[in-house]
Amino acid sequence: MQRIGRRMYPWDDPLPPDLVNCWSVFVDSLPALSNVKVPRFLSTQLQSRVQLCGFCDASEKGYSAVVYLRTVTHNHSVSISLLGSKTKMAPVKTSTVPRLELCAAVLLARWLHRLLTILQDKLNVDSTFAWSDSQIVLSWLVKPHSMFKVFVSNRVHRIHTLLPHCQWGYVRSAINPADCASRGMLPSELISHSLYWCGPNFLYANVDTWDTSPTPIPVEQLPDTKIVSLTVTVGEPSEWICRFSSYDRMLRVISWVRRFIFRCKRKEYPLAFLQASELQESLVIIVRVSQRLLLSGLFITLESDRTPSRSYARLRPFIDSNGLIRIGGRLHHADLPTLQKQPMLLPKTSHLAKLIVRHWHLVTCHSGPRVITALITRNFWIMSVRVVIRQTIGSCTTCVRAIAQSPQPLMADLPAARVQVCQPFSKVGIDYAGPLPMRECRLRKPREYKVYIAVFVCMAVKAVHLELVLELSTDAFLAAFDRFVARRGLPQEIFSDCGTNFVGASKRLSILVNHPENRDRLTARAPCSWNFNPPAAPHFGGLWEAAVRSTKTLLSRVMGCHHPTLEELSTVLCRIEAVLNSRPLTPMSSSPLDLDYLTPGHFLIGRPLLSVPDLPMPETASKSVPRWKLLHQCHQAFWRRWSAEYLCSLQVRNKWTKSSPNLKIGDMVVVKDKQLAPTHWRLGRILSVNPGVDGVVRVVRLLTSQGELTRPVVKLVLLPTE
Repeated sequence: MQRIGRRMYPWDDPLPPDLVNCWSVFVDSLPALSNVKVPRFLSTQLQSRVQLCGFCDASEKGYSAVVYLRTVTHNHSVSISLLGSKTKMAPVKTSTVPRLELCAAVLLARWLHRLLTILQDKLNVDSTFAWSDSQIVLSWLVKPHSMFKVFVSNRVHRIHTLLPHCQWGYVRSAINPADCASRGMLPSELISHSLYWCGPNFLYANVDTWDTSPTPIPVEQLPDTKIVSLTVTVGEPSEWICRFSSYDRMLRVISWVRRFIFRCKRKEYPLAFLQASELQESLVIIVRVSQRLLLSGLFITLESDRTPSRSYARLRPFIDSNGLIRIGGRLHHADLPTLQKQPMLLPKTSHLAKLIVRHWHLVTCHSGPRVITALITRNFWIMSVRVVIRQTIGSCTTCVRAIAQSPQPLMADLPAARVQVCQPFSKVGIDYAGPLPMRECRLRKPREYKVYIAVFVCMAVKAVHLELVLELSTDAFLAAFDRFVARRGLPQEIFSDCGTNFVGASKRLSILVNHPENRDRLTARAPCSWNFNPPAAPHFGGLWEAAVRSTKTLLSRVMGCHHPTLEELSTVLCRIEAVLNSRPLTPMSSSPLDLDYLTPGHFLIGRPLLSVPDLPMPETASKSVPRWKLLHQCHQAFWRRWSAEYLCSLQVRNKWTKSSPNLKIGDMVVVKDKQLAPTHWRLGRILSVNPGVDGVVRVVRLLTSQGELTRPVVKLVLLPTE
């Protein structure tokens, strides 16, 4: 029936011949069952010993268990009686033969456990034996069940629970009476099968002569073994002094605890304040505990008179009378106190070492490593003490505020306005220079007032345009902007600083750019894209900052301490503009063949503005079209040289070449502000970050006591929070 179910034949289809023949043989053999006689009488006596003997076996068809009652009389005669057998079909789901053998062993264990429960009160069953012809199953049974997978583990545990005192042995398949039951046998064959009815012959012999011990199989060769991965975690020893964060407080607490212990022992102790001797004794105890915990290997080495490792051997350590490790050193003949010549040894990972360094760092008013090291080495020798001192200073909030460096992000890529071909002054940067003193007229006592310079820089070719501005107002700037547009054209994009970082403009110029109404007026008058740099970030506008510096340098050298008039200053600014537009864009070549160099003037008028005019050429009958083509070719040649020479010079990052960790939301920072007093710092917490295209954070928005601010990261100092 199981074979039919596996093949999934429909009910109406006829069976194949092999199954039909098998079924016919089975049906024809059923009448022979009437000849099978099972003996029911069990020969037992009062003084006889009774034993239960069970056998199990399995095949691909099924598994079975057979149990016999072995009776030994007082005159040592042995009788074997068949108690019963059980057979089960193998499961439809395919399983390995060792697993089927284990299922047979479970079936035998349940059958023996039930028989023991029934016969224990009627017969004196003194022992139980069980046999299997599978060495794998017997190897499973002698191992802990937790070593195997779930299927095997559950069944092995079940067998151990049902038969805790059963003796398992090995039997060959040829003399295993359960073999015929597991494979199946016709009734006519079963009647004459003496092995099944009477059991194997060795059951009639003495128990001591039974050789049933199986050959052990190594665990690594057993199937269904669970792979156990053990991870050994070696925890670092922890010091109880880690509960303290102050060196002085630790000494005082330990001293008071020692005084309390002495009072509990009914020893007289002064009730005055703590004495220096008590603090010193407490220090000895603390150092001893720390050394025993972290330098246990060195203690064993020194106590066994062996040479320590190289890092300790050069210090010549020894154990003093108080059980402390001190260093011998080379200062025995120095005129120094004994404790200073032989200081106590501490590892750099000790919490006590960190407390000592922190204590002297605070006592010395946040001094540097040299002073702290000199004071510590009077009593202690801390391994790699400078490393511990640097860590302490780096975690000190006061020191970080005073000396810490701001994070410097990697220099960003150049914006598109600086590396793309465009019309000169179509993308400009604007800044202010000044104030400059100027006379009203050429009188003996003229009235003097301040003027400013509006600097326009072309982002592509670095051409400069200077306009004189009489005051810092929106109207004055718009007038200067109109003059610039009339001569250079309307730019597509404008870049400028935002906030108090305008050179010479201070707070008054911030009103010009930052006020919403003024900004709307500028945008309405100049229909172009206006880009503002973050506040307090002059390095974002390095191009026009350099132009402002060059302008002021030339102006100071030309004018000196002279106060010019409006006409004189306008003339000087035009000359300075010509000089700046005649500077080479790239370094000069040393080759005698390269006579010309590329300047911003080439893109404005075709040559440097300060160059000598060309000699007049006689008029020829050449056509205007070839002449126009020649001028166009010259213009294209300038841009080719700009791409080949000038852009290549911008490839290298001259500074800010190292990456630093990005600031994160929630970080506590100190805002650098030169207007604050030297001992005052403005604290802030980062609310949001603005990463660039490359993922580097260069601008953040933070919350301070005065409100929200936008600052570049170079104006911030990250505070240690651990």
